[in-house]
Amino acid sequence: MCKLFTKYEKEIEQYCLENSLDFEKAKRMPQCWGKNDIWLQYHDPQKGKNGLKDETPAPIVLIITINNGRVEFEKTEFTEKYLKKAS
Repeated sequence: MCKLFTKYEKEIEQYCLENSLDFEKAKRMPQCWGKNDIWLQYHDPQKGKNGLKDETPAPIVLIITINNGRVEFEKTEFTEKYLKKAS
């Protein structure tokens, strides 16, 4: 897990709570990150077994950006599909 996710874990958890998203799923998702951003991705364990030969993209599920210490979130077309809490 990236250090940014750990550092802002409480804010991310609160966002998930407020938006009916599953924080436990978010914690387990593959992460891509930079200096001020974290991108959560969905990985289908049934796909991508052929390494680079299989060009199955991992869709971006949630974009988390840190601006001057403030955490901002951007949903994608995959947010609800992969992070929505099961009812």
